[in-house]
Amino acid sequence: MTSRGWWMLLAVLFILSLALRYDMLFLFTILLALASGASVLWFRFCLHGVSYRRVLKDDHLFPGEETQLTIEVTNAKPLPLAWLLIRDGFPKEVSLLTGVLGTSGPPEGPVLSLTDMLALRWYERVHRIYRIRGDRRGVYPFGPASITSGDIFGFGNKRAVIEHTDRLVVYPKVVPVRQLGLPFERPAGELKARRKVIEDPLRMSTVREYRPGDSIRHIHWKNTARLNRLQTKVFDPSASQVLVIFVDLQTAPNPYSFVSEYLELIVSSAASISLHALDQRYAVGLYANGGPRDAGHWTLVPPGRSPGQAALILEALAPLTGFRLIPLDQLLRRTMPSLPYGSTVLAITARAVEPVLVSLLTLQDAGHPAVLLTVGDQVQEIPAAFATFHLGGRDAWHRLETLELA
Repeated sequence: MTSRGWWMLLAVLFILSLALRYDMLFLFTILLALASGASVLWFRFCLHGVSYRRVLKDDHLFPGEETQLTIEVTNAKPLPLAWLLIRDGFPKEVSLLTGVLGTSGPPEGPVLSLTDMLALRWYERVHRIYRIRGDRRGVYPFGPASITSGDIFGFGNKRAVIEHTDRLVVYPKVVPVRQLGLPFERPAGELKARRKVIEDPLRMSTVREYRPGDSIRHIHWKNTARLNRLQTKVFDPSASQVLVIFVDLQTAPNPYSFVSEYLELIVSSAASISLHALDQRYAVGLYANGGPRDAGHWTLVPPGRSPGQAALILEALAPLTGFRLIPLDQLLRRTMPSLPYGSTVLAITARAVEPVLVSLLTLQDAGHPAVLLTVGDQVQEIPAAFATFHLGGRDAWHRLETLELA
């Protein structure tokens, strides 16, 4: 309707109406010209001054919690919009409780989108409010969004893409530790540990002769050089204990496959024990032998007990997938030099293979009380060299998954 040929046709009709003195043709041509001009005007400026914003009331949720998603559209120009189509990328793992979901993208890979159609007057701002629910652990992106508008007759349209994305973090499910079936009130301590207090390396009390089994890191080199005999530092006991949790993401013999129920049980147990230990004033750290999807590094949260430590651990656990980067035994060996001296090591795995047991024994011999929690439908035979407990398998996760918490 607004092509060059169309305008040439209008020009011919206009000239004919004048030459033939045909009033009806003249008026008809003028109306067509005005409508075409309005169409061109709307088409050219329909998206000028249009802004789109997405706001998540809460961007961190626990499974089953609901929050509010608000979209804000502003038409900051004197030209009204007869129609505006919005398609905003929406994660399939999040439930939309109010609103309409559509699909967008190529047929071979369509994605869900939050779809809305609205009209805006000049200088008008419109809000749309939706309720959403986080059902599954993970980190989910919202966006990018596309907005489409055009002339009032629908003969042409323009499309713009808003690349900005927002993310929603759904934490792992956290349950009371008694729901895990653990046979002790304090899973972070009193687990047949060889000591109930640890030595604080910031509070050295004296120096003595080196003994077999002492850490090389605590050798007092100045006194050693002066006496020509190995001397080691002795520290005052500290009342604060350290718990370091190791999460094994490999849940099947083939590292490129995984058992989703085992993985969720491992992650939920790690989250639940972490928060329980922090409530007991333990310093808690976390290691996992993998990271978020497509990440090339494993997960590390250094031990701490600051007010934000729980959120750091939960956010680190939320995006973990079932694909590990290195075996758990290698992770244990590589991180051993950096562990706080005397810290309790708690490993959670579905594959208590011999290299893992050997690595835990090595850590225990180095002064780190070791605890092993296993996951699986079959109870594994573990030598009675350190504290162990079996958390269960698929049935255990399904029970926790449906557990209603106050």
